[in-house]
Amino acid sequence: MNPYDFVTLDTKHPPERRKPVWHNVLAPNDEHPDKLYSGHLYLYIMAEMPIFIRHADSSTQNPDQPGEHIYNKDGDYILPGTSIKGMLRTVVETLCRGCLTIIHRDSPLPGGFAPCDNNTSLCISCRLFGMMQRQKQADVFLGKVNIGDAVAFDRNPEYHEPIYTAVLDAPKPRHRAFYLDQQDRFIAGRKFYFHNEKLLTEKRLIPIADRGTYRNQYIQPLATGTDFSARIDFTNLEADEFAAFLFAILLQEDMRHKIGYGKPIGLGSVQLDVTNLQLVDYANRYKEFRTGRGISYYKGDPLYELLDNQMTSIDPGVKAAWDCFKSLPALGQLQRIWQWPPDTSVEYAYPSQRWFKEHSQARIIDTRALYRGD
Repeated sequence: MNPYDFVTLDTKHPPERRKPVWHNVLAPNDEHPDKLYSGHLYLYIMAEMPIFIRHADSSTQNPDQPGEHIYNKDGDYILPGTSIKGMLRTVVETLCRGCLTIIHRDSPLPGGFAPCDNNTSLCISCRLFGMMQRQKQADVFLGKVNIGDAVAFDRNPEYHEPIYTAVLDAPKPRHRAFYLDQQDRFIAGRKFYFHNEKLLTEKRLIPIADRGTYRNQYIQPLATGTDFSARIDFTNLEADEFAAFLFAILLQEDMRHKIGYGKPIGLGSVQLDVTNLQLVDYANRYKEFRTGRGISYYKGDPLYELLDNQMTSIDPGVKAAWDCFKSLPALGQLQRIWQWPPDTSVEYAYPSQRWFKEHSQARIIDTRALYRGD
């Protein structure tokens, strides 16, 4: 089967835009009277499959040396905060009525889904992660979530054996039957890759004739079980934003995220969890003396109970928004793609060029019975 599918755009629930709470608001006011959430959490990430993000100084096309995973100046292996941010932003956009920020320039969109372009009228994902127009004198909104690099707990983690990746020749947007909805009006949706417990590999680097380069990559991923921790700071989140942020991290028990290089071949499946949470109530921060000073800490069982109950004990508004997001059809569609453990009866691979020529009008569902080489 094709290694990806789409979560369709829910035209019945388009992005809901409004004026954001700016960063300099320290407490609820006449314009924003409801509770605001500031603080930080620690995000735990564990690789359920080998994981790889290339270090900038490492080549993945050297037959004598596999490409290395990225590490920081201290020599610690990391998952860049930018990669984590992109992963979470995509989930919020998909599950919580966000706009489409990553689209092909010629993609036909239904009304309301175009990227936000006004910093006084933003969808939920742009309020959380920021917005910038692509022009001079552009409107800008700095995101209210700041994600640090996730650092591996072990300075010398286990490695997966070096692999030659499968050739990642994906269908392009010009293959309209895959990339447009069944009425051929709008894009099919947002692309996500299935989890796959069997890596798709080759036995060697496959050269491109007369170019001196190769169609695939030679890499050494970090092994399954490698775990990381990242700090995420957040400021002035409204109840629905806080709910969307936590929901994008925790999803459902039988789902896993994807991050990094090689998603189509089975790399990058990860489990996320929150291990520590600190909330700062700036309305009381400087009123209290020798008490909690407006700071609340959660970890262990109290944290798990709080998250399992979707923050009900703190703010029913967070739970109401969380429940609303869970009720939208996008969750079921993403759950089918990101289910864990994956369906081992399905073999994932891109259809061949010959198949596309012979089935130019076929949909992704028509690839379910295909095997590598078809």
